[in-house]
Amino acid sequence: MIKSFQKMFAILSLFSMDRTSLAISEIEEELSFPKSTVFRILNTLENGEFIIKNQENHRYSLGHQFFRLGSIYQSQLDFRSVALPIMRELAAKSSETIELNIMDGLSRVCIEKIDSTLTVRNFVRVGEQQPIHLGASGKILLAFTNNEEKERVLSVLGKELGRKEQDLREDLVSAYEKGYAFTKGERVSGSFAIAAPLFDVSGESIASLTLAGPIQRLSEERENILIQLLTKSAKEISKRLGYLQTK
Repeated sequence: MIKSFQKMFAILSLFSMDRTSLAISEIEEELSFPKSTVFRILNTLENGEFIIKNQENHRYSLGHQFFRLGSIYQSQLDFRSVALPIMRELAAKSSETIELNIMDGLSRVCIEKIDSTLTVRNFVRVGEQQPIHLGASGKILLAFTNNEEKERVLSVLGKELGRKEQDLREDLVSAYEKGYAFTKGERVSGSFAIAAPLFDVSGESIASLTLAGPIQRLSEERENILIQLLTKSAKEISKRLGYLQTK
């Protein structure tokens, strides 16, 4: 019985945003399951309205029961509660302060945090607002927001920044290409911050995950380790929010 469930989950895992229907031959080829086994599992799923068979081309697609269950899951989903366990793990592994930030106009707002247990640490308050263009947290949010909103913000900031607007644009391009932002002493002297975007099921960037601490604890080797820890944690949170990474 357990093996049957494992095979059923393997078949369902073949569906994606790019492949919304499957033929029995495709499932056979990818999973090497006997045709009789594939047919039996699909028939069971079809009877439960989890799978729909197109009678014209004999391809199978997901049924309305998955939409119903997905809607229930989405309605109870609070991305802070999803992020918090991973933030705690990241704080324990890094010994640094971990933040969750969202974009609010020309500012970024901290909505959750885990403080470092070390005496010398980065201090942040939940609800605290900071300029969107200063520091890794805001830059990564701005880098991954939609182009229309990004240009609106940059046009407003351009009046304040003057010639430095081009520097900001270059920083945003770099952060987007790397998948994270890294700053040293930009907002708070003597501190560093690394931030990565969080994505929801629709692929929209909804928040940033940030790791921050004093520069005195930063070496080139540790910098690379912290970047890997931070980006891996951000990807795990996005995955739990339903985001399917395509790259």
